[in-house]
Amino acid sequence: MKKTVFLIISLFLFTSLTQAQLLSERTNGLVTIGGELFTDFNTGASYDNFKMRDINQGFSAYSMFNFQINESPHFASIGVGFTSHNFYMKGTYVTEPYLNKITFLDVPFDYKRSKINVTYVDIPIEMSFRIKDKFKISAGFKFGILTTGKTKFVGELKNDGQMWRIKHCRMNNLEKYVYSVTLRMAYKSVYIFGAYQFGNTFKDGTGPQIKPLSIGIGVRPF
Repeated sequence: MKKTVFLIISLFLFTSLTQAQLLSERTNGLVTIGGELFTDFNTGASYDNFKMRDINQGFSAYSMFNFQINESPHFASIGVGFTSHNFYMKGTYVTEPYLNKITFLDVPFDYKRSKINVTYVDIPIEMSFRIKDKFKISAGFKFGILTTGKTKFVGELKNDGQMWRIKHCRMNNLEKYVYSVTLRMAYKSVYIFGAYQFGNTFKDGTGPQIKPLSIGIGVRPF
């Protein structure tokens, strides 16, 4: 299932790149469309029995409007997009996420998946500097507005061989707004990037301190 989802996302990104290249040609580079696959590393403090696994894959997509700076090859951009983070938990699952303070219970038996998913609508702003035509460095800021917060658990709870599927489609203690700095280093249409979120994903005192450092790869017209 994971391989299928990854393949679908990869095809989406490369299809978006192809369409974006055509759009870029028609608009003379004024519009850029891109997509990214990344993993999150938590830089926040420890919290009770909460611990994230090493790889926490997520994805994002965006469209940017570009403004050339005078007659230089450099430009400023502003746009809109979305980001989906998956925080996979090790040996615990979420109970009663609708309360003001989130709690986690240990999972002493076999389980397949235990995660928190948060999705944001993004407003990215960045400055891009073109180097020797094929290279580009972009530094900027991203403002995120929370749209959904969900949890999912698939596994045993009573050591009886029965697989439980528990989903919660709402969490009351997530911050509505998040802020991140971003950095991209591109060669033609492919780039590596990093994004660091300043604030906590959860409201202070209501849940774990999750401040993701996102590192990944993306594609967009050069």
